[in-house]
Amino acid sequence: MNYLMYMKKLLNDLENMDHVYSKDIPNISLYMDQVTTFMDENLGSLKRRDDDKILTKTMINNYSKNHILPPPIKKKYSRDHMIMLIFIYYSKHVLSITDIQKLLSPIKDMLENNPDFSIEEFYDKLLNVQKDEFKLFKQHIEKTIEVAANTFKDSDEENKDILELFNIIYLLTLQATAQKHLTQKLIDRYFKQNTDPKDTKPKK
Repeated sequence: MNYLMYMKKLLNDLENMDHVYSKDIPNISLYMDQVTTFMDENLGSLKRRDDDKILTKTMINNYSKNHILPPPIKKKYSRDHMIMLIFIYYSKHVLSITDIQKLLSPIKDMLENNPDFSIEEFYDKLLNVQKDEFKLFKQHIEKTIEVAANTFKDSDEENKDILELFNIIYLLTLQATAQKHLTQKLIDRYFKQNTDPKDTKPKK
């Protein structure tokens, strides 16, 4: 079971994945089909299966209905919409629709009501941090693999690989659970449901 080489490939893919900067997003408004095509072509690195869809028409319509995404203008989506959809895509794997709505409410509010706010600049700054985080993440996972291997280094050779691999997956699951817990607690503490468009600021 050569899982170490496979994990190394996965980590390298993550570290070197292409990032979609604001300049890479079309500067013209797009119809729904164009939006879903762009997302499939540019955000496919984290898909589990090749035939998985990044975002569907139904998903996007639901985000608008739930006031997570500003409504399209004459059935077209701007670059600002696209950036919001990218935020939603990465969040939806961890957070509920309600939590995503809470988290993005201040951004949506600034986008709609603050002419000085540039979501493009905000997004690109986050993306630069994201690239560095993937490098740190790779180093952290490599350490997790080392710990898992050392835990069962004296085990019977026949079962050693599967025990190590189980331990790695279990440790990754614990880490993901802890991160999700922290995320939920921060949202519960500092963000709230957007019931009033004027009441979207995080709690202090």
